[in-house]
Amino acid sequence: MRRALVVPLLLAARLAHASSSYPAEIRAHLALSYTPDCTLCHSVPSGGYGTVTTPFGTSMRSRGLVAQNPQSLDTALDALAAEKKDSDGDGVPDIDELRAGTDPNVAGGGAVPPPTYGCFDVSGQPGSPLALLPVALALLLVRLRRV
Repeated sequence: MRRALVVPLLLAARLAHASSSYPAEIRAHLALSYTPDCTLCHSVPSGGYGTVTTPFGTSMRSRGLVAQNPQSLDTALDALAAEKKDSDGDGVPDIDELRAGTDPNVAGGGAVPPPTYGCFDVSGQPGSPLALLPVALALLLVRLRRV
């Protein structure tokens, strides 16, 4: 029974960490004044494996971006900058669009949506109650051990 609870706890902790580390790293690496949302790369706001399908996300993956590896994120961002890659085909390179606060997935420069994820984010944005799931599961596990 205990093992059945440990696996979801570990998976939830990993997912909560992943939801906030990459947007904050993009902000830091490009010296942006804002933190982009997960939908910059992911097809859904919550992110997750198998959902990196946006034009920008696809460009990043083709330049070496892999899950849980911030160094690969920095390398892919640098490659896009050096190539002046324009994922949405509007004539403005992706990195220039990000620095201007526009979305490199939307031709014509739509604004980058604000982030809506994890309470462990350092951007100062409001957190999601789901980010507390690992803590709640850990408390439940401790309580079950005492019974």
